[in-house]
Amino acid sequence: MTRQTRGQGQGSGQAKEPGDEPVGRSVDRTEEEGLEKNSEKSARKNRKKHPEKGDRGYYAYEKKKRLGVVILLYGICLLVYFTGLIRTGTNRNILTLAAILGVLPSAKWTVSLIMVLLQKGVSQEVYELTERIAGSLVHGYELCITAEEGRLPLDAVVVCGNITAVYVSASEGQFAFMEKHLRKILLGNGFGGMTVKFFLNLKQYEERISELSLCPEKYRKGLAYRPDEAHAGETRDEAVLRIIKAVSI
Repeated sequence: MTRQTRGQGQGSGQAKEPGDEPVGRSVDRTEEEGLEKNSEKSARKNRKKHPEKGDRGYYAYEKKKRLGVVILLYGICLLVYFTGLIRTGTNRNILTLAAILGVLPSAKWTVSLIMVLLQKGVSQEVYELTERIAGSLVHGYELCITAEEGRLPLDAVVVCGNITAVYVSASEGQFAFMEKHLRKILLGNGFGGMTVKFFLNLKQYEERISELSLCPEKYRKGLAYRPDEAHAGETRDEAVLRIIKAVSI
């Protein structure tokens, strides 16, 4: 009986309950898991295959991409046409019809290529100034809004609360009309009371975004926003920039 009791005592002394693990180790593991999750999120954010709309370098990328698509589409049309011509000895065949129909999407891409070829990227000076002063605010570059009356390229856009500050390097354009047009678009998407200001002078633009970055909550006070399921986690400022991107080429 004595031996059995000793054996049982030794066995119970060696067994470890799940809660007996040292607290320090569990905390370390939690911290490690948190660091891994944060690193994964930052890696996903920085892992961009190409500049997206609103990023610097978007126009340069789109020019190359659309040019490549146009060359490919027209090349396919020519290949189909000459294949039919060689095989039948005449252009009166089904492949000629297919080549003619293929010109339609090719022409559509040609128009989009011409539109983007007319745009120029944001300058290094404007980019560095915006990143230095308003890097913590919601901002975008190389956007071009269009209307029936014309189009206007926007070099840089900074959104903070009910203020949208835009720098425009273009020397000509319907600036007042485009301001009103953009404000009307935002109103139609549920963002009323927005102040949209186009700055043609870089110094004035710098002063305005400096004011926004110094006290951003001042311009966000009293502004409520509830994103839908498709844009869960989106802030009001991000939603405003998303609308501007959507109406830009």
